[in-house]
Amino acid sequence: MMMEQNISEALLFKGLSELLHKKTIDKLSVTDIIKASGVSRATFYRYYTDKYDLLNSNYKKILENTLFRFDEGIPWRDTQYQLYQELKDNLKLFQNAIRSSDVNSLKNYIFTISMDFFLGVLKKNKVDIHDWKVRKKIEACVYGNLEITVIWILEGAEEPIKDLMEVMNAVLPSEFRRYFIPDEQENGDRYSLCSDDCCFV
Repeated sequence: MMMEQNISEALLFKGLSELLHKKTIDKLSVTDIIKASGVSRATFYRYYTDKYDLLNSNYKKILENTLFRFDEGIPWRDTQYQLYQELKDNLKLFQNAIRSSDVNSLKNYIFTISMDFFLGVLKKNKVDIHDWKVRKKIEACVYGNLEITVIWILEGAEEPIKDLMEVMNAVLPSEFRRYFIPDEQENGDRYSLCSDDCCFV
């Protein structure tokens, strides 16, 4: 049963990915997706509520293979760099995926899941995440970095990832930095893999 679900989900996202290289998410229909994937409508709705749910669920899988590996002890710089590289490697897809004003859009999803992630890290470090100032500082950081990242994607991801991340780093509240980057680059090379990071996605 799980294997069948995995196959169906992979086919659906493959179909969606192909379509997103041609059209924005708002211009696609579920019918388009099931035709491109060869999966039945009943199967689609067994796993997803709509096209945005399909897109967002697959973005979460990308996070699980990149940014969320921070929880496994992978250095923050590495996980963040891997995420931005994934976005850059699939630029056309993400340009068409991010262009949506729907309430269930990928952009709104990224904001929500990013907030949950960063607040989760702070909570593990005994920070009071119910404190209004704590939440607003993280909210400002996540929101600002999301906007900058969207612009970076839409403008063709021309700036190097390390430069993007340096900008992100500038707005990470200093009192929270140690929870993400406990030891700064020790070898003096600020960008041996990627830069000191900040928040977002």
